[in-house]
Amino acid sequence: MRITEFLATPLRMLLTAYCFAQFAAQVLWLGHWKMPRLMKSRSDKKNARKKALQAAHIQVSAYLKTLSFLHLVKFEFEGQPHESACVVVANHPSLLDIIVFLKDFPTAICLFKPESLDNPILSSFLKIGGYIEGVDGTSCSNKRVIASSCQRLAEGHHVIFFPEGTRSSSATRMRKFRTTAFHTAVKSGYPLQPIAIHCQPLFLGKNQKWSSFGRYTNRMTIRYLPVININDLAENKRNAAGLLEASHDRIAKALANMSGKPFNTKV
Repeated sequence: MRITEFLATPLRMLLTAYCFAQFAAQVLWLGHWKMPRLMKSRSDKKNARKKALQAAHIQVSAYLKTLSFLHLVKFEFEGQPHESACVVVANHPSLLDIIVFLKDFPTAICLFKPESLDNPILSSFLKIGGYIEGVDGTSCSNKRVIASSCQRLAEGHHVIFFPEGTRSSSATRMRKFRTTAFHTAVKSGYPLQPIAIHCQPLFLGKNQKWSSFGRYTNRMTIRYLPVININDLAENKRNAAGLLEASHDRIAKALANMSGKPFNTKV
């Protein structure tokens, strides 16, 4: 390690801690103050929720600019995000993934793990934002998620799924995809946009310590891939399994291209 890098490490750790504190403060303000008041100020709850989520979008954009300005993360966006409501599926290498998506999908809804409701920072935000509690492995919860997702799509929201069910095993490997997102796309009739996320180096990943985040200038590339309409697929692939296979294959190939490493495209 160069002496300049060694001397810079304590400062980068301090900046990292500041950014984590900033995120907590912004989410608490949104969940307990700004978003509830926007919801109460309108009788039309559908539009009220969109206004509340747009307020979150503004805060997210500011937060990402802070990370970039402090040289903690360099963001690169490729391709075109689908403007109207659709099902979004992506690999999930970092805790930062959903925050980044809120930049380009201002009124997006995401699934969350039930234990997140015990988090004092996130719980109010998740509830007021109309986020959807994820599946617990039962058929009943799977049907509930699909029904709730279809409702949010009909209200004009993007619905974001990380079909691995948890963070990816590495920056260049994905876990097996679950089918809920793809059944949602089939049942709702809305298009599906796959997105590939590549982190170099991997940061805020599974079992990684937060302190490693501040050691380098992390790079995150978000590549929006072409939208898939079910009728674009071969006739025998126009089902949830066909959408899953097509999405997994396209994300895998994009990650291989971005990383320069061979990638396993098997579902």
